[in-house]
Amino acid sequence: MSKKHKKEAEETAVATLEDATPTPSKKDRKAAREAAKLAERSAAKAAEKVAKEAARTEKDAAKAARKAAKQAEKDARPPAFKHLRKKKLSSGKGATPREIGESLVALFNAGKADEAESTWYHRKIESIEADGSVFDGVKGVAEKSAWWTSNHTIVSAKAEGPFVCSTGFTVIFSMTVETKDGKRTDMRESGVYTVENGRIVREQFMY
Repeated sequence: MSKKHKKEAEETAVATLEDATPTPSKKDRKAAREAAKLAERSAAKAAEKVAKEAARTEKDAAKAARKAAKQAEKDARPPAFKHLRKKKLSSGKGATPREIGESLVALFNAGKADEAESTWYHRKIESIEADGSVFDGVKGVAEKSAWWTSNHTIVSAKAEGPFVCSTGFTVIFSMTVETKDGKRTDMRESGVYTVENGRIVREQFMY
């Protein structure tokens, strides 16, 4: 078959196929459009339903979270004790026990215990030793310190803390000291400090 005859045969086949394909009627086209609109509305309704369910789920989750937060807050509150004072204890105005405690520990560990005393001790401080001895005022503290340093050499010293409450703080001291005869001793003691209006008014040492 020549190229010419082959082309004519292909054109005839295409024309025959087109003639065999029926042209949609007006009614069919209308039905197709309505079906398309129905499908579109159905898809929109389905999407709207999904969005509403998502919003409802989010709202329920937020409500549950608020409820859980309220319950946690309620659980964190102390019970209504019958014998609890209405007014809480306080150290008063000025630097807080935490601020003073942190400063004292930092200065002590930097080898500046004297600076901690001059900065934070009240002039009428009480310094109480484990045996019950009470040294009055900064002069009493200075007298005690002068005696102690004249008889001991600090080899190493470290302060830990502070451990704070509303009216004061506690510091744990660890030291290695050497006496005049060359004997070394490891010491560990707690210093309990009472704070009033930004100053240490009492210190008590416990071995």
